[in-house]
Amino acid sequence: MTKTAPRKPASFRVEEVEVFVPPEPTAIPAEERALPVPQVRALPDLRRGLRWGSIFLGALGGLVSLVASLWLYDWVLSLIARDDWIGWVAVVLLGLVLVALLMIILREVAGLMRLGRLGKIRHEADSAARQNDKVLAIDVTRRLKRFYAGREDLAWGLDRLAEHEHDIMNAEELLRLDERTLIAPLDPVARSIVAASAKRVSVVTAVSPNAIIDMMFVAAQNLRMLRKLATLYGARPGTLSLLKLARMVVTHIVLTGGIALGDDVIHQVVGHGLTAKLSARLGEGLFNGALTTRIGIAAIDVCRPLPYVEQQRPRFREMVAEVAGLGGNGRSA
Repeated sequence: MTKTAPRKPASFRVEEVEVFVPPEPTAIPAEERALPVPQVRALPDLRRGLRWGSIFLGALGGLVSLVASLWLYDWVLSLIARDDWIGWVAVVLLGLVLVALLMIILREVAGLMRLGRLGKIRHEADSAARQNDKVLAIDVTRRLKRFYAGREDLAWGLDRLAEHEHDIMNAEELLRLDERTLIAPLDPVARSIVAASAKRVSVVTAVSPNAIIDMMFVAAQNLRMLRKLATLYGARPGTLSLLKLARMVVTHIVLTGGIALGDDVIHQVVGHGLTAKLSARLGEGLFNGALTTRIGIAAIDVCRPLPYVEQQRPRFREMVAEVAGLGGNGRSA
């Protein structure tokens, strides 16, 4: 490696030094430095214009209604023109049909309104209990008195409520008084309705040889149970209100997460040893009875106009054990 000889010192003037200045970079416009943004194409217009299917169904329904109305009008005129007993009997029967149809409509409307009143009372009672609102609790008490006015089975409770409702109480105590005098006497009856329906479903589905018959019987028995429970708590449902109540019960079960029924629940209720000895049909009957019990408990929650302030909510396992005739195992579970 060769070494370079050191440079000898020399003098120079500053003016004679050449300073190297690097060229300035060419300014790039901002729109050129940025990456190109891809243009998103707009979605095509999905509107299909006129809904010809809806127009067709609406026009067809109107045409059929018009033809039926004209046929009925001409038929009634022809009966009246006969001026004999056949025509007058037909006119009287037609009048009875119209009156019955009107009464059915009024009953359905009244059932829907009473079911709505039950739900509103329950909502206000929940709010009064959570917020300890005395004014709202007083309003709930007044609504309950109007709702159950005239019921002979609750006459004693209405009289006792009228005697003590003006005592010095907070919201929770007033709701407890409402529950004790008006709702608590109805709860054992509701529990007996659910237990009887579940037992009937268990027995029939255990001995029935046809699955379709089982499904039809379970559906009919559950609808009958819903009607009884709603009538007990004051709803008096018709056909439409009964279907609405069924939808409310199913929604309540789904929201509360209580639809899961399986062998683990049956085992916990009646014991592993007994379920192992049961036949497949008996196990299926017990399962259907447990499902009916769960639907009944949910129906009580929906139809009951007050929350459980002092009374205890029916326990699923205890009621299933009662349906199975094994009360001891269910209470110990």
